[in-house]
Amino acid sequence: MFQLDEDIYRTYVMIEEFQRQRLWLERLLHPELFKWAKQGEPPPMTDTKKIRLSVLEGIGLNEKRYQSLKELEQGAKDELGILAMTHPLSEHSKRIGIFGKGTYLIGAFIAAGGNIQRTPTCSSFWKGMGLDVLSDGSVPRKIRGNKDVERRLPCLPHVSRVGEQIRMQINRSKGTKMRALYEHWRAFYDEKYPDRPKMFNFKAGLRIAQKLLYSCLWEEWRKAYDLPAPEPYPFSILGHDPSQRIRIADLYDR
Repeated sequence: MFQLDEDIYRTYVMIEEFQRQRLWLERLLHPELFKWAKQGEPPPMTDTKKIRLSVLEGIGLNEKRYQSLKELEQGAKDELGILAMTHPLSEHSKRIGIFGKGTYLIGAFIAAGGNIQRTPTCSSFWKGMGLDVLSDGSVPRKIRGNKDVERRLPCLPHVSRVGEQIRMQINRSKGTKMRALYEHWRAFYDEKYPDRPKMFNFKAGLRIAQKLLYSCLWEEWRKAYDLPAPEPYPFSILGHDPSQRIRIADLYDR
């Protein structure tokens, strides 16, 4: 694993751990900060909760620790931003609207991608990022040793935490190239499957837009480290028209 990518991954792991501990304490010490508490009355201070808070105070899990975790989390986020700014992908993320003006999301994406040397093809990168399961919960094709994925809920997505954040940004960032890609594929699936529940087509459109984004970032990431980046499966194996391929510059908004 390249040193910069490893540093980004380590910093992101710290952020996740600080955030997990901070949220756990926040639910106990400051329940009024959560939306569910703002919509109604904060939970009552019961005798059981008083005992629990007293015990936690005795082992150092108190307001002081909570404030310390907030500072540590913010410090780790600042460090992630600094590291992400020096990564080769930052030059592209600055021009893609869904990543916003900050560097947190692209840093989280790099951390989720992990060791780019272990993904020699675009398909292997998609699989590592959780895009090998279709929006309806089934696997795209039969793979030896794989069992069918049980569909617990309609259109239950199988993506990483970072993948879900990117999906949210695609859905929210109206007027961007990524949003236009999603709308194109959403219309395609609406026409192809008019009787299917709308949520299926919504997830399918997001998934295609996300795969195109990932393939472009994967290619630029590999090239930046002088690693081979073969064409995606439709072009290298199936022989689709190369002029139809989406490039990273096609996703730029600024």
